[in-house]
Amino acid sequence: MKLSLNWIKEYVDLPADLTMEKLAYDLTMRTVEVEGVENPKDSLEGIVVGRILEVAPHPDANMLRVCRVDAGQDHILQIVCGGSNLEPGQKVAVSVPGALVRWHGEGDPVEIGVTKLRGVMSEGMICGANELGLETLFPVEDEHIIMDLKDFAAEPGAKLAEVLELDDFVLEIDNKSMTNRPDLWGHYGMARELAAIYGTSLRPLPELRLPVAPAPYPVEIQTDKCMRYVAAVFENLTVEPAPYWMQKRLWAVDLRPINNLVDITNYVMLSTGQPTHGFDLSHVPDGIVVRQAGEGEKLELLDDTMLDLVPADMLITDGPQALALAGVMGGKRDSILPETRSMILELASFNALSVRRTTQRHGLRTEASTRFEKNIDTQRVDQALALAMQLMTEICP
Repeated sequence: MKLSLNWIKEYVDLPADLTMEKLAYDLTMRTVEVEGVENPKDSLEGIVVGRILEVAPHPDANMLRVCRVDAGQDHILQIVCGGSNLEPGQKVAVSVPGALVRWHGEGDPVEIGVTKLRGVMSEGMICGANELGLETLFPVEDEHIIMDLKDFAAEPGAKLAEVLELDDFVLEIDNKSMTNRPDLWGHYGMARELAAIYGTSLRPLPELRLPVAPAPYPVEIQTDKCMRYVAAVFENLTVEPAPYWMQKRLWAVDLRPINNLVDITNYVMLSTGQPTHGFDLSHVPDGIVVRQAGEGEKLELLDDTMLDLVPADMLITDGPQALALAGVMGGKRDSILPETRSMILELASFNALSVRRTTQRHGLRTEASTRFEKNIDTQRVDQALALAMQLMTEICP
């Protein structure tokens, strides 16, 4: 599991003189094994913001352009680039000579130098996100699209890592070393542990204040393998990208940002350790039934895999039809889609042994199942719901 130190610091103040070496040592000696620490900004050394001044055709290559770029250096750079979205005035990511990039996003990093491309001198490289390891944070449909930094306030020559606010320490924790500590499978739990180690105060999560619902959404639990189930309905939504700060935090711990609704569910899980899941309300307008699978029942997953279920599998259903494999993975019918306007947010407590056996039976293991297998306390549902309601209010007002 990966943890962001910046995220942890949202919940606890650590000693001002604490080094990463000391923190990693203390955690390893007292609680969990820290396998490594890395800073995302280190991989962007020598990558700066540039502004394209001119774009001209390459005299000997139809797919290349010759750009004059202000990258804050001692002279205007001439860079040959094959990007498909190059425009004068555009702010871009520039690898100055000496920096390392992954050529077309593949293989080991290579050093960029001053060279000739088809007979024209090129003094650096205008980069796409995949060449900088940022493709999950800045996804594009075509690898020829270069990074467009129009949404970031930055002058030519500014370090890209500083502009994107990527200065953070990411700790990699050995999962096996905290199998018996379900309270640590989230940033808040690890912040609590560090507060205990260093004798500092832990800031509280938001207080749970449930609104008065005009009508309760029906939920029926028909299995003793589900101890608790909360379905919170949110209406009048628009599916769009999550705020950059949230995308950046998910990216730092190797989770791909998708959209505001899905990202909120993942953010809550990684904060509190309590998995959450979003259903499109239009798919289950009449209520949710939690039950065991029937003989011969099937479930189609998001990746088009068809599961043959057994009675030991626990399901989230609309009654007759399965929507999701409880505690493990959603099905195709429960997806948050671009046209989703109302969402049911699921927060539940499932039997750990039941979830573990289902993951082994079907060869599935997810971020959610990994946590449910550890026997999460039922009170975590309230903490996660309070945080989710706060985030939904702020991000989807």
